Amino acid sequence: MPDAPDTSLTPASGPSAPWRIDPAALRAALSPALRDWTLELVEETGSTNADLTAACRQVPWSDAGWLRLAYRQTAGRGRLGRPWQGQAGMTFSVALPFALAPAQLTGLSLAVGLALAEALGDVDARLGARVGLKWPNDLQIDGRKLAGILIESVPAGPNRIWAVIGIGLNLVRDAQMEAALGRELAGVAEAMPGFDASRDAARLLAAVVERLASMRTAFLAHGFGPMAPRWSAADAYRDQPVRLLHDGKVIAEGMARGVDEAGQLLLETPAGLERVASGELSLRPAPGQEDGA
Repeated sequence: MPDAPDTSLTPASGPSAPWRIDPAALRAALSPALRDWTLELVEETGSTNADLTAACRQVPWSDAGWLRLAYRQTAGRGRLGRPWQGQAGMTFSVALPFALAPAQLTGLSLAVGLALAEALGDVDARLGARVGLKWPNDLQIDGRKLAGILIESVPAGPNRIWAVIGIGLNLVRDAQMEAALGRELAGVAEAMPGFDASRDAARLLAAVVERLASMRTAFLAHGFGPMAPRWSAADAYRDQPVRLLHDGKVIAEGMARGVDEAGQLLLETPAGLERVASGELSLRPAPGQEDGA
């Protein structure tokens, strides 16, 4: 990895975030154990996930993480390959090294979502209290999407793999994006009184990095299993009727009962308790329930 953070800024060709993060303040906000992380803040790129995925194929194996944030992404991608762009949020990727086989990464997307939710609570307890997790990899406030997560993996040798984690976190509600998507979104500002992106963005990002690093350590030792009760406790749809869709078609309905130790959704149906792996499925509330996904 580079020895020093890349903090150069290049001109953007379109609108970008009106706030900036001071690289020195960000590094100072991290605990000493994370000072060897690579931190890159750039004005514009196609996709931070694509950038880190390509970089991880070339760099030597390291035990340190790598953060890359762009104030504007022109080719961002969401779950299921959907194009995604947004200037009202914090868009970044983190590469975490795992000395594990690919099969041992089961539940990682849920672990990342939990870490992100807990980081928001670290910054402001009132914010954390309003955040709910949506299986398998979204965060919500009152049924409206607050953040999304996309994970890609890069093999680095036997039992060595980089997890490249893309995160989009809405800082404020974006009326233009809501109009384009045809649904309401959530933003950090509405649940964190006094929020100021120019002042608080670095603190938010540092808290996320700290929680992701802590999650990695725990995941390496024990996997997702011990985290499952905490994830279920924050499940936005626990004990509510939901339906699962594939390509827009309903394939299952039942009551959400949290997740198991492998990160599978526990769905109570008339036939009994089913365990559902994420795959290409989307969770929605049953008709009559609110959902911002």
